[in-house]
Amino acid sequence: MKKVNFNLSFGFLLGAIFLFLWIRMINWDEFISFFYQFDLKSVLLFSGFYVLAYFFRSLRWKIILSPVQELQYKESFFIFMTGLLINYLIPIRAGELTKSFILKIRHKTSISQSLPTILIDKITDLFPIILIMLLIPLIGVRLNRTLNMIIILLLGIFIFFMGFLYFAANHKNTALQILNFLLKIFPNKFRLKFNNFIENFVNGMSIMQNRLKENILVYLLTFAAVISEAIYIFAVFRAFGADVSYQKILFGYTLINLTYILPTPPAQVGSNQFMWALIFSFALGVDKNLTAAAVTFSHLLTSIWIFTIGAISLFVLKIKFSDLLPKFN
Repeated sequence: MKKVNFNLSFGFLLGAIFLFLWIRMINWDEFISFFYQFDLKSVLLFSGFYVLAYFFRSLRWKIILSPVQELQYKESFFIFMTGLLINYLIPIRAGELTKSFILKIRHKTSISQSLPTILIDKITDLFPIILIMLLIPLIGVRLNRTLNMIIILLLGIFIFFMGFLYFAANHKNTALQILNFLLKIFPNKFRLKFNNFIENFVNGMSIMQNRLKENILVYLLTFAAVISEAIYIFAVFRAFGADVSYQKILFGYTLINLTYILPTPPAQVGSNQFMWALIFSFALGVDKNLTAAAVTFSHLLTSIWIFTIGAISLFVLKIKFSDLLPKFN
């Protein structure tokens, strides 16, 4: 429980800092004025694309996971959405571990076998960085300092993780030797406990080798999820009266999506608002008060979706939220 409390405290502090920075940017009179012209019906209609994006992602994870554990479409979606709910409540991406815990509870699947599939799934979220590079000349984005720093950072993360995947998949023995060497700084009791875990984990990193059809599907589903989510975000901006192209929204929201692989505060409060301001307003030139109104409403609506579907998922999976908390101690 101490670890959970520390993670929550750290998350709330991080969120408070981002929220403070965001609040200082806003002219509240202008912010409120945008809600007078807001078209609620169209946003509610298009919010289905947000849920559809997560169905695509759950289907992608199902494909990656299949050599380890076969799941039905419905079960993979509910496990995925439970993980998303936990990510919203506990920072440091705790929801990713939750998926492994649920697989162990429901199917006795080893965590060391399922965890590589979750890591690979998260790494595939970085593939849209390629889409970013293709969109730059098409939408005439001016690469200012802010945008350059964000793109370089995300590209660096992408190259690092892809290098890690390739190395672990093609040089298993060397990867094991390196990890075992790093473990020497820990007590013998700890090393013995994790020896089998590390071996299974490294072996699991090659899970997508020699699966051409599945790899193509994984890439297509990744881009389908990004495109679907961007349709919803585009509808939100248009509902607030923004004169902005879908391509620019796709570009900006893809960048924001890529930052979600990093730890976030509970419910992404603070970090979400700050990243929207940083990318849509400072990098892409959308009015900062309009962006603030858009992110406020979008965040509220998507949170309702996540908490509702997450709660339904826990019920369908017959798992209590309290049963998952001890796993993080």
